[in-house]
Amino acid sequence: MPAIAPDFKLCCEWTVRLQSSQVCGPMDITRLKIINYRGGVIRFRIPASWAEEYEDAGGGTFYGPGDDTGTLRLNILTMEAPTKKAVNADTAANVLKQESQEYGVPIVPLREGVAMIRYDLPAEERGQSLTIRYWRIAQSLPPKNVRMALFSYTLRTEQFKNSSVENELGVIDREIAVAELAPALGQASPSKKPWWRPW
Repeated sequence: MPAIAPDFKLCCEWTVRLQSSQVCGPMDITRLKIINYRGGVIRFRIPASWAEEYEDAGGGTFYGPGDDTGTLRLNILTMEAPTKKAVNADTAANVLKQESQEYGVPIVPLREGVAMIRYDLPAEERGQSLTIRYWRIAQSLPPKNVRMALFSYTLRTEQFKNSSVENELGVIDREIAVAELAPALGQASPSKKPWWRPW
């Protein structure tokens, strides 16, 4: 879980239907498909052969065929600024500042109002050494919100330096950096009438 910017509180966006389609990557011969996550909150590409799994409460998992492949995960958080604190284009970078300093990585501006950090951390699961690459993308949504796209890619540490994995990570790096983010918050779903009301 990322460090949340001080004074911001979490809020939710409506989850809508998922779509995907296939396209050919312009910079790579790898076949890619488009993930239209949560109806377009974020739109990005992954290898076409990868499987997709989604949780009802939010969160997506993506992975290649076979038992010995890495796993890409995505979660979206939306934060709301305190009443007297306005969100502007610089807020995205400011929200990432704490993690940037903690892990000694630069904040990379992607476009106006959108910034990213990336870092690798060791981990362990069931006695296996893992390496996890994290991408944190912050998007300013004036006047009062910031959206965070939280990507992570987990792989066994000894695999992380393989040339095939480096190529795969290069594609993921590139596609995450050019991911399209919805320019506004999702609309709240219309409330359903209680079952006990016949009208």
